Amino acid sequence: MRSARDPQSRKARLVIGDLRRELETAGLAVSGDEAGIRVIPTDVASLSRAVATLRRSGARIDVRGEGDGARAGAEAILDLGKLNRVVAVDAATGIARVEAGCRVQALEAAVRHASATLGPLLPSVRAGSVGSWLAGPTRGERGIPGARRETAALAVSVILPDGRIAESRAAPRSATGPDLDHLALGGEGHLFVVAGAVIRLFPSAASCAAAFRAPSLEDAVEAVARLCRDRLEPARAVVRPGGGGALLAFCWEGPLCGALHRERAIRSLDRKGWPLAADVDPADALEALPRADCVEVDATWESLARIAREGRADAFGLFGLHAGGAFAAVDCGHPLEAAAGALRRPGVRIIAPGSQRDAAPGWESMGALGAWQRLVAAVEGA
Repeated sequence: MRSARDPQSRKARLVIGDLRRELETAGLAVSGDEAGIRVIPTDVASLSRAVATLRRSGARIDVRGEGDGARAGAEAILDLGKLNRVVAVDAATGIARVEAGCRVQALEAAVRHASATLGPLLPSVRAGSVGSWLAGPTRGERGIPGARRETAALAVSVILPDGRIAESRAAPRSATGPDLDHLALGGEGHLFVVAGAVIRLFPSAASCAAAFRAPSLEDAVEAVARLCRDRLEPARAVVRPGGGGALLAFCWEGPLCGALHRERAIRSLDRKGWPLAADVDPADALEALPRADCVEVDATWESLARIAREGRADAFGLFGLHAGGAFAAVDCGHPLEAAAGALRRPGVRIIAPGSQRDAAPGWESMGALGAWQRLVAAVEGA
């Protein structure tokens, strides 16, 4: 056994030392010490060399862009902080080309100048990099019209394990079959490292908001679910206590359907006897959540309603709403780790905090394990 003062073996220090020399020989900027190294590629070509060298060594890699947190157990940090450009924004076609290390907030600021937006996103997504957004647990998914959810990535550029550079092609939504994107999206960098992406944008438009009084948090969550199943889904929503029951605030976006969906939602909730909260500014209610101390989950509507019924949550901030569920920032009023443990159950996947994150559904759960295995074998054997 090694002592606490020497937690790393001499062999491990020698391996890391050899790896550092190999990376520096390849012309890569390297920092750190014997406990671990940080590799800082300056462009896609140097990223390719870094990935090939690190994969060949078998080192555990933590891919990190601007704003991303650390991952435990990594022997080498692949720092994409210098691959942070918004390469191009085309407002006419509604796409942006961006490097993986760019912070999502910076991309949003850039596309706003072109009268476009990425849409409402979870706080952990906005605080991190584009690469982590796409390779992380949300797979870059957002709510889209029709109460559906799809990834924001129209195409991705990735580095294969041997250092080769590959780029998927933009394909219509109706396309089927195995795709390079599915090996990268949500993969946490285990097989491919995302180097860049082409991102779909939404047109920027004034939002339409409304706030209602509901009997309880559970009733409010079920009402949101019903609107989504009726394809009147808001871009985001907040459910919190208020007025002896619950306050429910919605925001719809879109130049054509936003106002129409708002009016239909008002009529739908009016039939339930739920009045508009005339004394509440919906914009203020929507800004109340999420806070930094919220647990972020991907959950079904049934699970969110059960959490509200059991009193395990004080409030919900809802994003990426679709007919089956939503991403939610849940305010539990407890420390994050304890709150995440209390929320974990079937139908709920923890996204943040990262220390409590649940694994994303595997291809086997989607009935596509065979296709996945063949695609991985083809990539690794090519």
